[in-house]
Amino acid sequence: MPVLAVAGAFLHSNTSFAQQLEKRLPDWSVVNSTDPAASRAEVAVCWNQPPGTWEHLRAVRMAHSIGAGVDHLLDDPTLPDVPVCRVIDDNLARRMAEYVLWCTLYYHRGFDIAARNQREKIWRRPANRLAGEVTVGVMGMGQIGAHLATTLRDAGYDVRGWSRSGKPIDGVRVHGGDAGFGAFLSELEILVCMLPLTNETTGILGRKLFARLKPGARLIQCGRGPQLDEKDLVAALDSGQLGGAVVDVFNQEPLPAAHELWAHPKVLVTPHMAAVMPIPDVVNQIAENCERLLSNAPLLRVVERSAGY
Repeated sequence: MPVLAVAGAFLHSNTSFAQQLEKRLPDWSVVNSTDPAASRAEVAVCWNQPPGTWEHLRAVRMAHSIGAGVDHLLDDPTLPDVPVCRVIDDNLARRMAEYVLWCTLYYHRGFDIAARNQREKIWRRPANRLAGEVTVGVMGMGQIGAHLATTLRDAGYDVRGWSRSGKPIDGVRVHGGDAGFGAFLSELEILVCMLPLTNETTGILGRKLFARLKPGARLIQCGRGPQLDEKDLVAALDSGQLGGAVVDVFNQEPLPAAHELWAHPKVLVTPHMAAVMPIPDVVNQIAENCERLLSNAPLLRVVERSAGY
């Protein structure tokens, strides 16, 4: 019987996930990565796998992420030279657009101010502006970022975009490359980060970038955790350079209970929920690749390691 090992705190604690894998792959043995049987595992299903995972998984022929992101795998120097696969949510762009539109409305209509006023028992209406008076910028204009930009455009916002290529989008003023980056940032009231995680984007949301935004600008961070310098974020919020932030992804997840972002009055913490793929869909995509591995058929959604996706 082939063995599949699950590696990562979320996977170990999520009984439903393991049970659905077992049901979908009845001819496989699904075990914890620390189980002695994991030494025979041909597949490792991972999410933020703990250090030393691969020492126990010497027989692995495929590493599979439970999400679209694979940086937790590719950043592990002990990852063996095996195919790395991911899952792709056909509804990911729609789910992400819903989240970003809500966050944009949260700042546009002053819900952050209303919540603060409620804590202080202050009856005061926030400013009520039309969407077209609010400038929102999407940083990262890949498939999902472009969809976000057009969703915000269709909701009436004044939308700007930035990408390396500067590829145009109808109704969106798109800036391109390093030359256009400063002009893009300087126009914004709300910045949405949708960049992929690369060496160049790690730590990009930090002091230097925040200083190029309009004073009081808001940040919506639903890209990748390591892109945000959390200390610089707190400093920018405390100084007033940033007026608020919704943060969905973090350097360490779950966010530790003692972390200062939990209690910061200008931060809304959400638990990596911007675009969550239903577990049955994740299980089906993983199972399909497991079956392909055994039959020597081409694997699906294989990551190009040099590109990081």
